[in-house]
Amino acid sequence: MNANALADAHPVQAGRVDADAELVAAARTNPREFLALYERYFDRVLGYARLRIRDPATCEDVTSRVFTTALEQIHRFRGEGSFAAWLFQIARNTVRDAQRQRPTEPLAEDRPATDPTPEESVLERERARHLHALIRLLRPEQQHLLALRYGAGLPYEEIGLMLGSAPATVRVRMHRILEELRLRYSDDQA
Repeated sequence: MNANALADAHPVQAGRVDADAELVAAARTNPREFLALYERYFDRVLGYARLRIRDPATCEDVTSRVFTTALEQIHRFRGEGSFAAWLFQIARNTVRDAQRQRPTEPLAEDRPATDPTPEESVLERERARHLHALIRLLRPEQQHLLALRYGAGLPYEEIGLMLGSAPATVRVRMHRILEELRLRYSDDQA
């Protein structure tokens, strides 16, 4: 492999090698190789969609469209950032498109180990609806950050790479968002 091919296979961002560079290079030459990227990111993209869109069927559809678009456009990924950042930008755009097309519905609640009483179920659903309504009041960038952290489960370091920010900056931004939600939630509950 010559030096140019090696540089293309391992894009560097601020002294870091993209962990997905080899998988991206393989997917460019053989679309079947994209499966490794799909398997690596499927749960994270679905989690991201679930935090931004509350209808489970729409979340699955959005996730499917994200990976279909990524596979179709893999030749456009230049390696100037990480593959994950590129993929989550596709996810962000796909979520926005879906939100414009149809109203969101309440999230299906996870069932606890023991079944709650009917009254507890109603209270929990109401709390969840209220929290989701407050999240929808946040700026789109704040919603995106919450979805990356809690929906996709990405660490601050990876989010920082995606956004071009230091992990400490991401932590501070996240803290401010959570504090804003906490204040709004407690004010509305009084």
